[in-house]
Formats: sequence, structure tokens, C-alpha cells
Amino acid sequence: MKIAVFPRLFVVFALSIACIPAFAEVDLSGEWGGRMHEDQPYRGGGPEVGEYLGLPITDGARMKADSWMGSVYTLPERQCIPFAADHGLTVGGMRIWKDVDPATQEVVAWHTYMEYQGQLRTIWMDGRPHPPAWAPYTWQGFSTGTWEGDVLTVTTTHLKMAQVERNGVPRSDKATMVEHFMRYSDVITIVQIVTDPVYLTEPFIRSRNYVLAPRQQMGGYPCRPAMEIANRPKGFVPHYLPGTNPSLDASTRRFKVPAEAARGGAESTYPEYRAKLSGGTMSRPPVSVNTPPQVPMAADNDGDVHVVAVQGNVYMLVTPNGNLVVNAGPEAMVLVDTQVPALSGKVIAALRQISNKPLRYIINTHVHPESTGSNEAIASSGRSIGGNNIDGIKILGDSAKVGAAIIAHENVYKRMSEPTPGSPALPFAAWPTETYPADEDQIHLNGESIQILHQPPAHTDGDSVVYFRRSDVIATGDVFSTVSYPVIDHKNGGNINGVIAALNQIIDLAIPGEHQEGGTYIVPGKGRLCDEADVVEYRDMLTILRDRVQDMVNKGMTLDQVKAAKVSADYDARYGSDTGPWTTALFLEAMYQDLSAVRKR
Repeated sequence: MKIAVFPRLFVVFALSIACIPAFAEVDLSGEWGGRMHEDQPYRGGGPEVGEYLGLPITDGARMKADSWMGSVYTLPERQCIPFAADHGLTVGGMRIWKDVDPATQEVVAWHTYMEYQGQLRTIWMDGRPHPPAWAPYTWQGFSTGTWEGDVLTVTTTHLKMAQVERNGVPRSDKATMVEHFMRYSDVITIVQIVTDPVYLTEPFIRSRNYVLAPRQQMGGYPCRPAMEIANRPKGFVPHYLPGTNPSLDASTRRFKVPAEAARGGAESTYPEYRAKLSGGTMSRPPVSVNTPPQVPMAADNDGDVHVVAVQGNVYMLVTPNGNLVVNAGPEAMVLVDTQVPALSGKVIAALRQISNKPLRYIINTHVHPESTGSNEAIASSGRSIGGNNIDGIKILGDSAKVGAAIIAHENVYKRMSEPTPGSPALPFAAWPTETYPADEDQIHLNGESIQILHQPPAHTDGDSVVYFRRSDVIATGDVFSTVSYPVIDHKNGGNINGVIAALNQIIDLAIPGEHQEGGTYIVPGKGRLCDEADVVEYRDMLTILRDRVQDMVNKGMTLDQVKAAKVSADYDARYGSDTGPWTTALFLEAMYQDLSAVRKR
């Protein structure tokens, strides 16, 4: 029996039509030209210094912006930093393209390229989870997308610290962003909603229109840092001390913006704010909720030890109390720090996940238990001399086996072997077996040149930074953290200026990749995996706070006056704490003592 071809094709077509969703995915691909009709002054030259109108910022954000100085971009370590994803829509054209699975024809990812600063971004569409909390953060963050009807909704996490506006208004690395991409014929509208529990009191919304531009030609954006201003002291950070910025009234003088309104805040984002400026009251209070969207990701303190491949032969062990670093190669393993005794078993198990080679060296970055606490247990699991019985002759006990060598600066040895009164005596097997008294020590193992660099009195007086030169990874110990202000341990010789000096040396050692991102990776004592830009942010914060407190000390102000002035208010929500063993008050007190001693000299 013959079957007509046309009816069969019609049935197939009808069935395929029935399977099409009510809203088909829209093709966003193409060259898109930016339109600046919405707020050209902001997308062009940028807002005036001190102009925060319409921004739902906190008092801390306002204080940080008030101290911002534009010449910070003359620092080589900041010259090639691009706009972050939540600010990248400001200037220039955009290209959008997609990756398509050849078998299923499903879109795996969308990509965007922004002409200004060459910002390249990927939006994953394949359902993959966001990285764990300890993963590196980038300027474009990590983005995943889903279609809601014909609107592409994108969620972005893992954004580096950046700015809301180009006049110093900050956005923290705790922020997340939700975007909506909407195409109508030859126009794309992108709406961004940024939530930031540190510097915003409620979500901040901005939008941008693009028009299809098929003849658009975009170029690359090469950038190589240069020393723009010579003869600055090492580690100099341009900033204004509180109350000294002469340009905060620029918008009031130029545009006659009411001084109160120019200071911004959530109220200033609503039309009803005009009534308040006229002496009335607002009929609608601002929204106070600023809860970031819940994005599934592994926690950074779940009680377990996680192995993270960094690059080359180097791994990071993420523990509940901080980070360890492992170098593993064909010869043996090197471990930086050992953690508290309760974690020794989990650390040894993690080492076995990485390699079956023996642990040859342990390097302690300082004297505290998170660095030295499991020395005895973990060193005994290693081997610094190979071989077993030789012709049946037993030497060194049952074999030639000796535990891993423990390396540290001599000040670590002194403090472990001669504990201060009231501190418990530590077992002999936990002490360093090899010390170095000078500025550095060196190891060559697994084809890796390893520098162990003593820092001046910083977190303690025995701090070491470990640089794996071939893998290009730096382990900092507790001179650098992404989760708190640095602990200044006076009892063990710590000093705030030493911490800043150590951070400057880490910046000197690190060489960032393109867009001031990646390149040399840096493992902090506590917190997420970092690169140079993260250390620069932390160094700048400490330098600014140090300069503020030093200025107040020089003026004869007391510690109570320094605390009452809320000198660190712009950073407390990110790094400070009112509870626990190291509070903001203790940090300020330690810094005040150090800087008072400097003034007396």
C-alpha cells in the first residue's frame, strides 16, 4: 500500500509544532551598539566626586567613597583592572554569541564581549552549579542562565570587589547580581539587580539599551601597567583622610543638587524624596530588605577538608580553620602548615588523595596552632630519608625511615621550645627540625624551586611566605586573610606595619594575568583562593586604616577617641567582628599601640 508523502510530512510537522514551548528561546547573537540616552553623563565621564544621589548606599560605603582619590588608578597594580560585570555596560559596543551542542542543538553557553576594556564573559546554560565559596573570584564573576519565557535571566556570583560608580562608591565581593536580557526586534534591554549586604541597604537596579549594529567593528584592548608617577614610597596608596576631600560638594556647586540629596541613601532613590527635601515627610518608606539570591554552592566551613587543585603541582586544602598548601610531584610532597591536632587525620587522608608519594617536608608559616598544631602527627606519617633495611641490617630503628622534616624561621623554634609563661609546653617532636635565621630559605623538589621568605614582624615575628616558583603559587600564612582584619599578635612579636610590608612583598612577587586577573595565584591563611588584585584590595584597606589612625595618634587623640570616631566604619561590615577571639576593637587597639610607639620615636 502506498502512503502519500505529503500527509506524512504534515503529521511530523504538526507533532513538532506541538512540542514547541509557549515561549521559544530568543536568539541574542549579534553585534550590538550601546545607546547612552538614559544617563549619558554617568556612562560617559562619570558622576562628580561626592555625588551619590539615587544610590542605596550604607554609611560605610559613603565613608569609603569620601576617602577615594582618582589617582589610585596611577598605581601599576590597578591600571589594567577592567569594569566588573555589574558595571561593564557603561561604555562601548557589545558582541553576543552562543556555543551550541552539535548533537542536541541546545545552547550550552552565551558569551559577551565588551569593547571597552575587552571584557569577556560566559553565561552557562547547561545547569552546572556555581563554584564553592573558596573558589577564585573574577571581575566578570560566575554566571548561569535560564529562560523565563522569552527573557534570559542570569545569576552571577564570585565577583571581585569593585565599584558601583566611578567616583569611589564601592560594591563588595559579597554581592550577587541577577540580570534580565530582553530582545525586542533590533533592541536589547539588560536590567541588572545587584544586592550587596556590605555596602547597599537594598537592591540597586540599573539598565542599558543596545541596538543591533551589523556593521560594527570592535578592536582588542591591550593594557600593560607602567609607573606613571615616580618617587612614591613603596606601598603608597592615594586616599583622603576623613574630612579632607575638597571635592565632595562638586555636584552641589555645579548642578545645584541639594547637599543632603547628593549624599545618597535609599530614600534618595524614590520620587517621594522631593517632599522630604521641601520640609515634608516621605509617604513611602524605602525597602530595607537586601538579601542576596540563594545560589547553591559548597560552604567554606562544613567541618571537612577539601582538596582544590590550584595550578601546576600545587593544591590548596580548605579546612574549617584555614588553608594548607601542598606541592606534589614525582619525588615527594611538601606541606605548608599542618592545622590543629583535631584535623590531623583528615589532613593525612587528603594528602593520600593527592599523591601516594611520601611527605618529605613540612613548612610552618608561623607559631600558632593552625600552622603547627599537627606537626607531630603529620610529620610522623612522612619520610625524609628513603630506603628500608639494607642487607638485613637495621639502622635508625626498624629502617632508614625518618619522619618528614619541619622547616620554619628560627623565631618559630624559639617560641615553641621556650613557650611564654602560662602557655603549655609543646612536645619535642612538634618542634621545627630545620630553621633558617636569615631572610630566606630554599628547597628544590619535584622540579619546583621553593622560596621560604621571612617577613618582618607582622602577624608574628616568625612569619614566612612560601613561593612555589614553577607552579607560580604563593602561600601567605596569616599575614593575608579574606575573612577578617589581620591578627596582630603582640605577644609573639606582631606589628601592623610589618603586615603591610609583607603584603607589599607578596604584591611584588605576584605577576597577574590579563585584565589584572589570575597569573600568580595566592593562598591566604584563611578565606578563598586569590590573585594579586585581592591582595591589593586588602593592602589598600590596611594602609588607609593605618594612615587614619597614625594621623589621629599624631594629633594626640586617645584610643577611646579613635574608636569613637568609627575610623574603620567603611570596612567593618566586610572584615570586622564584635565577637570572637579577634574583634574590631582589638584590631584597632593593636594598631593604635603600634603607631603610638612609632610617634614616640
